[in-house]
Amino acid sequence: MTLVDRKTLEALAELGWDEDRSAELESVPAPAGWPARVSRVDRAICTVLDPTEQRVFYKGLQVATGDWVLIAPGPSAGDRQQVVEILQRRTAFTRVGSGSQLTAQVVATNADVVFLVQALDRDLNVGSLQRYLTLGWDSGAEPVVVLTKADCRSQAELRVLVGAAREVAGGAAVVPVSAVTNLGLPELTRRWLRPGRTIAMVGPSGAGKSTMVNHITGVEVMETGRVRADGKGRHTTTHRELVLMPGRGILLDTPGMRSLGLGVGADGLQQAFGDLEELFQRCRFRNCRHQMEPGCAVTAEIARGALSRDRLERWRKLEREQAAAGAREVDAASRARERTRWRALSKEQRSRP
Repeated sequence: MTLVDRKTLEALAELGWDEDRSAELESVPAPAGWPARVSRVDRAICTVLDPTEQRVFYKGLQVATGDWVLIAPGPSAGDRQQVVEILQRRTAFTRVGSGSQLTAQVVATNADVVFLVQALDRDLNVGSLQRYLTLGWDSGAEPVVVLTKADCRSQAELRVLVGAAREVAGGAAVVPVSAVTNLGLPELTRRWLRPGRTIAMVGPSGAGKSTMVNHITGVEVMETGRVRADGKGRHTTTHRELVLMPGRGILLDTPGMRSLGLGVGADGLQQAFGDLEELFQRCRFRNCRHQMEPGCAVTAEIARGALSRDRLERWRKLEREQAAAGAREVDAASRARERTRWRALSKEQRSRP
């Protein structure tokens, strides 16, 4: 294949392209197009970045913001260019929609770090934070808990809230920040922002994600809005979008999420509850339910005050949800196989004389 020219490579590197991506492309015997990164997805059309910015068609592909794709000219002269292939996703922050249907939605892809944003101008929802952490670990990116609007709290309150977040963080960094006093923002910039690195920002509406993007970039790139009187945020960001910060990396801002269901994750739940996983291994019985069994390491820790019962109950709730998602997935696969079988039988019946 013809290698991407040096000038284009430099532009792609600013968007997160690296030597491994080049090797991936070179391993394709006859690539169908040239690389670009998806910065925004709309219906049937997505915006991609390469040395330029353009809007291209996509059809039959589940394109997500953050994807690296190959684009090529349309089938007819004068047609808009189109996405012809999605390159391998290294990471993906994925949630499951609410209701009985198991509909996974990819929120952001190919992020190196995911900022899990929670606001401190309201009560800290530890259960919600735990859910974000589970999905953050599952994504494959490095999760970082960012507690915005820290200026709304006294120093004593802030210490308590940061401590509560660290108790459930599972080893993830916890950073309180304020766009008013600049608290924590230099730390975020110093530790996680760098050229070619992608930072995805996820959290509920009104958590201050757009304000933080504007503060870090130094320009008004995202619309911001006030939080409603009931403490719920408005959706000021209505789409997922990559924001390039020359010399400091790429921010991927996302709309606020009210529904955050778990799918059939691999290691996220175990990573988010690493302390419990260690205790489970110390229980006397391998099938311990961690209730009243003799020799249960978990109930022993609760009895001596080293572990809160709330944390155990949060783990149970998320485990049940993940198990239910697995059951729905198996059930959906079974129904699909049954439909395929009946279609084959029907076709066979019609073909008989």
